[in-house]
Amino acid sequence: MLQYLLPMDIYKRLLAYVKPYKGRLTLAIVCMFLFSLANAMVSATLYIIINGLENKHEVHMDNIPHVPFLTSVSFPAIWIPFLIVGVFFFRGLFDYISNYQMSSIGIRAVRQIRDDLYEHLVKLSNDFYSRGRTGDFLSRITHDVGSIQGAVTDVIVDLVKQPLVILFNIPMVFIWGGPNAIFAILIFPLVAIPITLLGKRLRHITKSMQERAADITSFISETLAGLNVVKAFNREEAEISKFRAINRSVFEYFKKSVRITVVQRPLVEILGSIGCAFAVWYGMKNLPPDRFIAFVGSLFIFYEPLKKISKVNSTIQQSIAAGGRIFEILDAVPSIQNRKDAVPFNGKVENISFDGVSFSYETGKEVLEDIRLDIRQGEIVALVGESGSGKSTLVNLLLRYYDPKKGAVRINGQDIRDYDLKSLRDSIAIVSQDTILFNSTVSENIAYGEPDAPVEEIKAAAEAAYANHFIETLPSGYDTPLGERGLKLSGGQRQRIAIARAVLKDAPIVILDEATSHLDTGSERVVQTAMENLMKGRTVFVIAHRLSTIQSADRILVLENGRIVQQGNSEGLLQEGGAYKKLHDLQFSL
Repeated sequence: MLQYLLPMDIYKRLLAYVKPYKGRLTLAIVCMFLFSLANAMVSATLYIIINGLENKHEVHMDNIPHVPFLTSVSFPAIWIPFLIVGVFFFRGLFDYISNYQMSSIGIRAVRQIRDDLYEHLVKLSNDFYSRGRTGDFLSRITHDVGSIQGAVTDVIVDLVKQPLVILFNIPMVFIWGGPNAIFAILIFPLVAIPITLLGKRLRHITKSMQERAADITSFISETLAGLNVVKAFNREEAEISKFRAINRSVFEYFKKSVRITVVQRPLVEILGSIGCAFAVWYGMKNLPPDRFIAFVGSLFIFYEPLKKISKVNSTIQQSIAAGGRIFEILDAVPSIQNRKDAVPFNGKVENISFDGVSFSYETGKEVLEDIRLDIRQGEIVALVGESGSGKSTLVNLLLRYYDPKKGAVRINGQDIRDYDLKSLRDSIAIVSQDTILFNSTVSENIAYGEPDAPVEEIKAAAEAAYANHFIETLPSGYDTPLGERGLKLSGGQRQRIAIARAVLKDAPIVILDEATSHLDTGSERVVQTAMENLMKGRTVFVIAHRLSTIQSADRILVLENGRIVQQGNSEGLLQEGGAYKKLHDLQFSL
């Protein structure tokens, strides 16, 4: 069960990714402090400029009676250009350093979040993926993670810098405006009310928008994967219409989000203008020109951070929505884990047994029921039966993709849940009907399970899989990139690469899951010969629809509705009749 996180709990967890960069953060905050100090001097620069303009050759600060220590200050007007350059130079320098350091922190934090998310996704158990969509996971690791960068950069900058700007500027407002300036700034706290109300609404809209955006990613991924089917059935226009409907839904949420985000700035400006209007009216009646310009300037400096803080709230709400979706994954606990006292599997297989094993993906729908089976070392066991009879599920339990609901799978008499998971899977090689090759070289695909294998062993594995001759005809031989999913190769070639990968792994247990089901007769013969090389001296599970490929199996198990209804060799099962003979007659009577 995933725990429910409060909005600020989510944000605190996002900020935790900033902690490793305390040095950069400290430097950034110091520079924000110095920037705010330099920024407060901008209104003083305005005062000096106007005062120097009035007095021509000198600046005389003799009209600020409520600040006695300033009334006797004077200096030559020639200093004014140097003061202007100095104020804006230091203001720009400290602004650059603080923004650069915070941006650096932000991209590092986002990189770490994306690393953590991908690592956790890879380690989650298969049952987690059966409850979700690939496109949704892609959306979270790309779009959602990207959208929170502002939460750990812009937000921290504005939450630290803008209050400092306000804090340093308050004394300047009173220096130039006098005690009555308090009435000009009282209006600004009222800005927080609409910002807070709009922020809550924005968070809910953003979450819905991100969920619909995940629908787009999922839909595109699914459509492109099945593009040949779409074209073959002339469904292009139908798929385009579906996409437009999903995209339109995202657009509607986006409109609402933009409306709320955009309205905050004018709202702050309107409320701020009320305070500024009072200040101008008051200043015109009571202040000399130099103080009046400095007073109005200090109010505008005071007012600008409020606009940025209003944007901060929007960014926080959007990042909370994205962070919630990210932490839903990070808080998911893999159902398949090592026990605390798990021991390494030594790789020697004496026997494999299924001891009263039952399993269901959903409550009340048994896929396997009371499977009792003992397999000797070196035995070749074939699993046959109609689709949905439980063949693949049975071998998936051996790989611990799932754990039985009842009973136990044992190797050498030991429950496989007592073995270290990595060492268990190191002892099993698999060749499946949907051959998975990666967008890397031939060598890297063959050595996927043994990445440090020397070239000689890779080539030997390829020869055993009857793949060497076609690999050497490729443009760069074993260094040829195979492209996405290895689609540059034929089905038989991909299957032989997968067999070579299993040969190189040299595991004592081999699973062949419909390994020849998609091949033509010529390719099947070659692949079948390669698989015979792979099976030598190993304990093998063969899942097959084509009964011609399992005639030499030591034992054939016939499954129906999750139960083993027959077992024996091919000849004996044919004489026995029943489910196996029906399957045999259906295939060989054609």
